[in-house]
Amino acid sequence: MTHIHLSQSLLTLLIVSMSGSGIAAPDSSTWLFPIDLPNRDWVHFQAEGFSEPVCGVIYRWPDMVTNGMALGGIDTGCLDLETSGLLGFCTLFNTHVPRRGPINLPILGISIGGETWVLCNPKDTKQGTGDYQIRLDGKKREPVWDDLNLPEVKTAKQIHYWGHYPVLDMEFETDAPVSVGLRAWSPFLPGDVERSVVPGILFEVHLRNTSDARQRGTIAFSFPGPDQQEAGTSNFPREEIEGPFHCTLVSGDLCSYTLGVIGREKIRLGGELGADGAAWAKIATTLPQTPADHSGSSVAVDFDLRAGKSHVVRFALTWSAPTWNGVGRNGATAVREKYTGEPRIFTHMYAKYYPDAVQTGQRLSKEYDTLLKRILAWQQVIYSENSLPVWLRDSLINVLYMFTEDSLWAQANDPLPKWVREEDGLFGMIECPRGCPQIECIPCSFYGSLPIIYFYPQIELSTLRGYKGYQYEDGAPVWIFGGCTGNTPYLDFAYPTRGYQFATNGISLISLAHAFVLCHDTADRKYLSELYPMVKKSTIHTLNLRTTPEYTIGERIISMPDGNVATEWFEAPEPGWSGMCAHIGDLHLAELRITEQMAREVGDDAFAKQCTEWIAAAAKAMEERLWTGSYYLNFWEPETGKKSELVFGYQLDGNWVIRHHGLEPALPEDRIQTVLETIKRCNVSVTKYGAVNYANPDGTPAAVKGYGTYSYFPPEALMLAMTYMYNGQEDYGLELARKVWHNLFCLQGYTWDMPNIMRGDVDTGERTFGNDYYQDMMIWALPAALERQDLSGPCKPGGLVDRVIRAAGGL
Repeated sequence: MTHIHLSQSLLTLLIVSMSGSGIAAPDSSTWLFPIDLPNRDWVHFQAEGFSEPVCGVIYRWPDMVTNGMALGGIDTGCLDLETSGLLGFCTLFNTHVPRRGPINLPILGISIGGETWVLCNPKDTKQGTGDYQIRLDGKKREPVWDDLNLPEVKTAKQIHYWGHYPVLDMEFETDAPVSVGLRAWSPFLPGDVERSVVPGILFEVHLRNTSDARQRGTIAFSFPGPDQQEAGTSNFPREEIEGPFHCTLVSGDLCSYTLGVIGREKIRLGGELGADGAAWAKIATTLPQTPADHSGSSVAVDFDLRAGKSHVVRFALTWSAPTWNGVGRNGATAVREKYTGEPRIFTHMYAKYYPDAVQTGQRLSKEYDTLLKRILAWQQVIYSENSLPVWLRDSLINVLYMFTEDSLWAQANDPLPKWVREEDGLFGMIECPRGCPQIECIPCSFYGSLPIIYFYPQIELSTLRGYKGYQYEDGAPVWIFGGCTGNTPYLDFAYPTRGYQFATNGISLISLAHAFVLCHDTADRKYLSELYPMVKKSTIHTLNLRTTPEYTIGERIISMPDGNVATEWFEAPEPGWSGMCAHIGDLHLAELRITEQMAREVGDDAFAKQCTEWIAAAAKAMEERLWTGSYYLNFWEPETGKKSELVFGYQLDGNWVIRHHGLEPALPEDRIQTVLETIKRCNVSVTKYGAVNYANPDGTPAAVKGYGTYSYFPPEALMLAMTYMYNGQEDYGLELARKVWHNLFCLQGYTWDMPNIMRGDVDTGERTFGNDYYQDMMIWALPAALERQDLSGPCKPGGLVDRVIRAAGGL
């Protein structure tokens, strides 16, 4: 349900409560967003800086949110700020595997009249279910946490939390006579790469005197800095830098950072306040001294507010940590048993634009207002898109947080191959930083790269050229650029492997190439000409995976590779897929349909004709070998007698790919409609959260192993929802997608901790595996599907993507 902000009952209660304490309630217009909104559901409301209503999910204690929103830009690393007001995971200084954190330290405190309030919930330090990390040796590291003990100070009674990446708004409830709101943000501007790779976070603190008397006080900000391994040293020299960005510069051998204030404030600089309640209690008069081997910092600003007045303090954190170790963290030399080599050092592309933390802060101080205005402008375009439901508008914005959680962009230096262009570097996304750290796992990019293609074609082209450069001589696509499943360094960009999803790597690669061409090709077809040879080689490789002599060419096309080796996207099929498979067959039809179109457009008429013939043969085999009358068999291998009659819920993925790319379906229309009805009856009906992978033909749950009886993947559920949309069932498809996302955002609190595998059990609906899976950026495919357009539709003049980019550019 979507709520409109109309009721004032909670606001009235707040006014009575505050009046009884001798403190007047703040005017609701001064809040960043209304604090009387329902929680854990999508709501529609007015917010600071927006000209029209916005939407989102408001969280507050004791709502379960497994991870707070990440602050940061593309390639910069990120800093999570939890709903508790405490810091979470941190990769600003290149500690990726295992990630540093959760840090569980507060950042803000306010002191008035001899009392101090640290703006956090010190009892909310846990990180939620399923939160483990892979260690450097490949084993799991379970989380460890302790509640903070801050007896010398007061803390927040309640925290209201609204994230809309790259902006995070928080309102803190205390019994102080000055109320505090926080707007934290990092530059992220679709269409503007240079201003989306800024290594900086801004913390805009809104102070409001809610009393009827003048209030003098202090607001302080604390940051722990890099640890000694991150910095490569135990000595941290400091320098005070004065000017419009007044800050302290803390330097290490491998990184540096600044913490300061933008504007004409009178400030005091000191050491980290951290979890020291006694130190926080003294912020009105003194800040801690800093030993040479401590990297943390604090900054304090004194204020003087007349009754009813307000003031904004702009804190800024910038950093420069230009290199990362592909092994996972600075100084590490071994990953797993099969790799015990030396560190693999890569240079961030952001360091090319922002090499100096002080200069970055000075630039942000000059561009602060313009950058924030441009961010809110592109978000307003999405929030005001009335053709989309409220839940989808919010989700389109927040899912982009995975740019900062998962992205790395290497400059064209060793150990990258010489074919990497200086202007490109090599861009990649981490599949799952805490559970499956590897770069550019190709199916993940198939699912999740659309917003990269839409908004940052420069970096997507870098990745596509990486796939082309790494393609094997036999045409096989690479599985990863480097990482855990290849037993190579976790975050390496120059250790490609073939992987094991042989049957579907081809469609993953070809879909990415064609999507880029659809959205960004030039009049002279420059990108089509560049990428087509890679596509053709990959398609030929796919068609040679099965060579069983007794099979027709069509039967070979729709089959698992020889010997049924390896897997496909669904890595844990139960029972093991053999012979001809509906899912693989439909995806190979999509692969051929895309290649056919690209061959025709590039002028390779002979190969286009060959693709047409292969499509006809494969479609014939699907009909004659796998069609049951109501769905396609999961698989059948006649020579061994292996057969699975389970209803696979995602057997029409290839149909979605074809429609998403604006091409003619390869399977008969009546078959598609019949399969969709069977999936409704069998796979959707047994769960209230999505569609299970497998069901029995009678509509009962299939007791399978592998992923489990009720398992499903959120991006796959979205693809199924869009298949309904493209085939005339828009309302049904949209509701299916909404149920999946409502569970993720509103019930489970995975908004900034997106999963890979979910349980569709009626009682739980919880995650089985995965954190920060950029596969889930698949949701950006929904706007085109709702309009029954191909994926390039939103890019056309006046389309949603076009308008977002124009607004982000200040147009």
